[in-house]
Amino acid sequence: MSADFFIFECTNSSCRFRYPIKASSKYPKFCPRCKSSVKKVIEYYDPSSESVILSNKKVASISLLLDNIRSAYNVGSILRSADGFNIAHIYLCGMTATPENPKISKTSLGAENTVSWSYSPNSLITAQKLKRNGSYLFGLETGLKSHSIYEINNVDAPKVLILGNELAGIDPQVRELCDEQVYIPMMGHKHSFNVTIAFGIAAFYLHFKNDFS
Repeated sequence: MSADFFIFECTNSSCRFRYPIKASSKYPKFCPRCKSSVKKVIEYYDPSSESVILSNKKVASISLLLDNIRSAYNVGSILRSADGFNIAHIYLCGMTATPENPKISKTSLGAENTVSWSYSPNSLITAQKLKRNGSYLFGLETGLKSHSIYEINNVDAPKVLILGNELAGIDPQVRELCDEQVYIPMMGHKHSFNVTIAFGIAAFYLHFKNDFS
C-alpha cells in the first residue's frame, strides 16, 4: 500500500522546518522557510482512514439556522463540525454563503456534500415557519435576556440552534421568536467566541447535556 503523506524536514540545522505534504504533490526541493534543501524523513497513511471507536449513542435531533453569517470560511467550518455532530439540517439565510461558493470547500473539506441544507433569503420567515412546525429555538446570543447554556431546559421538541452575524448578532425579530437565548460563559477578556468555535461548544452541549447533569 502506498503512503498518503510524506514528512519533509529542512537540512539547515538552524532551521529544521518540518512539514507534511500529500504523496501526490510535487516533490519539494527547497525549504519554504529558509530555501535550504529538504529531505523526506517519514511517510505515512491518512490517520483518518484508521478504524476508530464511534459512539452509537442516540442523540436528539438538532438543526441549525445561520442568520447572515458574513464569512464563507466560517460557514465551511461550521459545515464540517455539523457533519461531526450529525446535524439534521442547516438553514442558510440572508447573506450566508451556500455550498456553491468555492471558499466553503476550503474549510468544509467535503462536508457540504454530507450535510442537509437549504437556503432562504429571509431568516425571520424561516424561523417563523420552524416555530409554527413545533421546533424549539435556541438563540446563541449575549444580552440581558440570555442565560448560561449550562442552564438550558430539557425539551422533547426538535431543537434549532440559531447563530447570528459575526458583528451584528441575531436579527432582533428572530431573537424575539427564540424560546431561549443562551450564551457561553467566558473566562477571559473577550465577551464571545468566534462563531465557529461557539457552534462547536453549543452543539456538543445540546447533544450531551444529560451526561453533565
